[in-house]
Amino acid sequence: MPPSVAEPESSSTAQIFRSTSSGFPNLRGVRWRTNLGILPSYPSSSIDELRRVTADSRRRYANLRRCLLVSPHFPKAGDRSPDLVMDNPLSQNPDSMWSRFFRNAELERTVNQDLSRLYPEHESYFQSPACQAILRRIILLWCLRHPEYGYKHGMHELLAPLLYILHIDVQCLAQVRKLHEDHFSDKFDSLPFPNVDTKVAGLDELDSETNDIVLLNDAYGAEGELGVISSERFIEHDAYCMFNALMNGSQGVVAMANYYSPSPALGSVTGLPPVVEASSALYHLLSKVDSSLHSHLVELGVEPQYFALRWLRVLFGREFSLEDLLIIWDEIFISPNGFSISFGENDRLINFTVLTSPRGAFIVGMVVSMILHLRPVLLATENATSCLQRLLNFPENINVENLIEKAKSLQALAMDPSITSASPTVWFFEKSKPSYVRDHSMSSVKSLPDTYWEEKWRSLHNAEGVKKNTLRSLAQSILENIQVIESVFQQESLENLSNNSLGGKGQVMAAAALKKLRKISNILSEM
Repeated sequence: MPPSVAEPESSSTAQIFRSTSSGFPNLRGVRWRTNLGILPSYPSSSIDELRRVTADSRRRYANLRRCLLVSPHFPKAGDRSPDLVMDNPLSQNPDSMWSRFFRNAELERTVNQDLSRLYPEHESYFQSPACQAILRRIILLWCLRHPEYGYKHGMHELLAPLLYILHIDVQCLAQVRKLHEDHFSDKFDSLPFPNVDTKVAGLDELDSETNDIVLLNDAYGAEGELGVISSERFIEHDAYCMFNALMNGSQGVVAMANYYSPSPALGSVTGLPPVVEASSALYHLLSKVDSSLHSHLVELGVEPQYFALRWLRVLFGREFSLEDLLIIWDEIFISPNGFSISFGENDRLINFTVLTSPRGAFIVGMVVSMILHLRPVLLATENATSCLQRLLNFPENINVENLIEKAKSLQALAMDPSITSASPTVWFFEKSKPSYVRDHSMSSVKSLPDTYWEEKWRSLHNAEGVKKNTLRSLAQSILENIQVIESVFQQESLENLSNNSLGGKGQVMAAAALKKLRKISNILSEM
């Protein structure tokens, strides 16, 4: 299980839930559900309204699960006997229950491969059978609900932190229940009647924040247990709703599902895939804040897509520890995702859509903040491969708060109309030339295959392959020289070099050296 939440130092819940503008500072899951548009804002909405919305979202997930998760072995109650001509394991009909079952099973196998490698440092939680089953079902259901996207590698890394923080919420609430057990009304059934009045009266004695926590998690409140705001029983339901909101953007600017699509977003001015457009935006912002570093990266041929694909698609999930990632996501989600820039009729078209919402601007600002953090080592690199190795192996044990503060300052700059309206530059580097080509027409980008940027990244590693071939050639050369020396010894009637049967001290040392050279040759040939 995840690390336990620290025990409070005193009986005062105010020390656990320090007041912040967003409410419930230690219930990160509740805050994120509000930021993602799943729950109405609090305290502008009533406790009962929060509970009703919570219950409704859980009902929708339960219905979706009943509709999409099929098992040919267990017909749904009330269904007629299956048509065995169509619904049998050998049926070729794509709409048959068995065909859907086999497609789902294939998808599950793919998802399982990714889930088995999820957060090894938190293996006790993420690799537990219960957690794996929840993650698998949520991803499967989302992909079945959105076949236009399907499953792409990395989606599970967006889901895992959401499930994790919901679990931590449940742990936090368990502490509150322990501190104020008498005030949770699901304990009232066992109390004598006079004591019930005492407990109810005592609820008013709690501070307002603790009082709200108790009411939000009262099993006898509006919608009953289904309306309990943070419930271990409904973690799966809540995690799906959060994942779905993150992927579709809740009708906002940044929809993570679009970053897995090779097609341009609806209404895109550039006609670029969103991840390519966002990559161009971050280089454009970098050129405004550090032209020297930007020019250096461009001259080396470091296309932003090489590292931005990974950084953006999983929202920095592979660059930071889970604990630091949650802090970064706090800032991402608290930034509104709605369109926040207004232009007059004569203003230019907005070409960097990602920069038109505070959330998108912060994400791009965070990328640039990370690049600036690596400025000294990046400027010291002399080729694209070395540069990308730095970018794709972001240092550990850094002060993430400093990165966030820098990103916030860049967020304001990124939303300036002169930035968002600039013509996007898409970078293409010709193999035969060290210089770069900037394409503003976008026509070549639209015709690129889905795997273009992955293939370009792979091509950079061809240099590594050349290096390995060079090492193999060196190994072969060493081996040939060893064979020449051995033939000289053989001419002197040294029948078995490996038995150290050479005469004299020098011959023994030569034999030992030959053994070492042969060993080195074998190692090099295997590299």
